Amino acid sequence: MIAITGRKHRLCNGTTRRDVLRIGSLGVLGLSLADLFQLQAASAAPGRRAAKNLIMIHMSGGPSHVDTWDPKPDAPAEIRGEFKAIGTNVPGIQICELFPLQAKMMHRFAVVRSITNAREEHASSHLSCGYWNSERDTGGDKPSMGAVLAKMRGNVDALVPAYVSLRGLNRDSGLGAAYLGADYDPLVSTGPGKEDLSLGRAMNLGRFTARRQLLERLDRVRADIDGSRAVVAQDSYLQRALTVVSSTQTRDALDLKKEPKETLDRYGEHKSFLLARRLIEAGARCVALETGGWDTHSDNFRSLKTLLPQTDRAITALVQDLVERGLYEETLVVMWGEFGRTPRVNGSAGRDHWPKVMSGLLAGGGLKTGQVIGASDPTAAYASDREVTVRDMISTIYTALGIDPHTTFIDLENRPVQLIPDGTPLPELLG
Repeated sequence: MIAITGRKHRLCNGTTRRDVLRIGSLGVLGLSLADLFQLQAASAAPGRRAAKNLIMIHMSGGPSHVDTWDPKPDAPAEIRGEFKAIGTNVPGIQICELFPLQAKMMHRFAVVRSITNAREEHASSHLSCGYWNSERDTGGDKPSMGAVLAKMRGNVDALVPAYVSLRGLNRDSGLGAAYLGADYDPLVSTGPGKEDLSLGRAMNLGRFTARRQLLERLDRVRADIDGSRAVVAQDSYLQRALTVVSSTQTRDALDLKKEPKETLDRYGEHKSFLLARRLIEAGARCVALETGGWDTHSDNFRSLKTLLPQTDRAITALVQDLVERGLYEETLVVMWGEFGRTPRVNGSAGRDHWPKVMSGLLAGGGLKTGQVIGASDPTAAYASDREVTVRDMISTIYTALGIDPHTTFIDLENRPVQLIPDGTPLPELLG
C-alpha cells in the first residue's frame, strides 16, 4: 500500500486531519478504481498564457502572518512575538528568521501582505474557488481553479490526470468541479494501494484487453438502456481508469522510490510537495496539497519552531526543482491559509483567528517575483497599503493561467454564471 502521510493535526472546531495520499483498489475488473479516475477531456482554449500549471498549497488552520512573511520587528513584544526578522536576497524585504532558505531565494517569490475580507471559517473553499462555504450554500456550488484549468486546458497526456488532489475531496475543501461536471473533479485518494494501478500477476495484457472489450460492450448496452448523465459519466470514468491501469505513468509519478535519497532529504517532512512536482512533471495541470498544524491558539511559538523550518525546506525544494527542470515559468505556486492570526499574543502564548488581514506566498507562473505587494499597519491588524481581496488573488491566478476570471459558464440550473465577477487581477504581479 502507498500511504504518504504528514503530521496529524486538530483544528479548533474539533476536526482532525492528516495529510494523506492513498491510491485506490482496482478490484476484479477495475470497477472501483473508475470512481477515482474522473479524468478530464481535452478542451484547449485559444490564446497564449504565461502559466500552464498550478500547485495549490493550503496551510490548514490559518498561519500567523506576523510570524511568517509580515514580521513587525519594531512592534511591542506582545505583537512581534518571539521570532526575529531577517533580511533576504532582495533588498528591503524581511521575513521570519525561521525561513532562512526562502530568504536566500526571495527573488523567486512574491509576498502579498494585505489580503483582506477573509472570514473566520476553517475551510479552504475561498482559497480553492474564490467563494466561502456560506456563499456556496446560498448561491450554488462553484468550481475550483483546478477544475476550471482542467476543463479549459485539458490533459497534457491522456494517461495522466489533469487535476490531482493529494488532500482528498470534500465540500469544505472547495476542490470539486461543481457545475462543470464530475469529469473535471480531481483524482483523489480513497483506496488501499498503488499496486492496483498495474495489472495483476495473473493478468497479461492480452487477457486484460479482452476483458476490457467485453466490459465496453456491456457498458454500451447499459448506456442505451439508461442514458442518464450519471451513467454516461460513470462509463467515461471507467474507460479512462482502464486506460490508466494499462499504463504506468501515473503510478510511476506517485512512486517516491524513484527519487534519489538526497532529493527526498531536501524535501524533509512534506513529501507531498515532491509528489506535486513529480505529477506536474508527468503531465498534471493542477495539484492540490495541504500542510496542517497552523491553528495555534496556544503554544504558537513552540509549534512554529517545528512547522516553519519544515515548510521552509519543502517550499524552497519545490521551487528549486521547478527551476532546474525548466518548469518554474510555466508552473504557478500559491501557498496561503484561510485567515491570519491575531497580532497580539494571547494568555496561552498563542494567536487566535484574525480574518482582517493575512499574507500569501506566490512563485513561478511568469509572475513578477522578488517583491512584496501591500502592507499591514504597524501592529499587523489591518491592511494599510494596497488592500487586496481574496477574489483579487483568485483573479490574478486565473489571469496568470491565461483564463479570463469573468469567463461565463452555464450552471446546473441552466443559468449563466461568471467565475469571479468582482475580483481585479494585480498588475504588479502580472506585469
